[in-house]
Amino acid sequence: MATSNSSPDETGGSEVESADPAVAPKRWPGIVCKCVCAYYILSALTLPFVNKVWLGEATLLALIQMPKSFLKSVVQHEFLLPFIHWAGWSRGSASPNYIMTQGWAMGIMISVPAVCFLILLLLVRPFPHRRRLIAAVIVCAILDGIVTLWFDSTSSLKLFNAIYF
Repeated sequence: MATSNSSPDETGGSEVESADPAVAPKRWPGIVCKCVCAYYILSALTLPFVNKVWLGEATLLALIQMPKSFLKSVVQHEFLLPFIHWAGWSRGSASPNYIMTQGWAMGIMISVPAVCFLILLLLVRPFPHRRRLIAAVIVCAILDGIVTLWFDSTSSLKLFNAIYF
């Protein structure tokens, strides 16, 4: 095993292993990026077929959408609906208020997790293939967002209208 003081000629190659964790490259950002991309791709690929596979009264593929649906429910019911009441934009009934905040909640549900994750990646020390992994997360998040908005506007199955609390 080579140390960080070894030259490339001594180790037989240009890869230098280090026992010092401060010098060793971080692998966790790459692994997390790949997992996030896999979730976005799985979410986008299964969403068009979510109404096809049922187990009793539950659609199995909807389980993949639960984190997004839960986030939308929290944003809409804990932040947006109280805000429109506070701002004086309420129409006096729950249904028009819910319809008024639906688009904003969907937009926040789609964009905020990806933006927060990208900010986190930009704040950590540079890691191998950083630009490619960030680009991959952006592309996968956009793809999932497009499929989610398409599904919500065309399907009779309303996955993103649930209230979880």
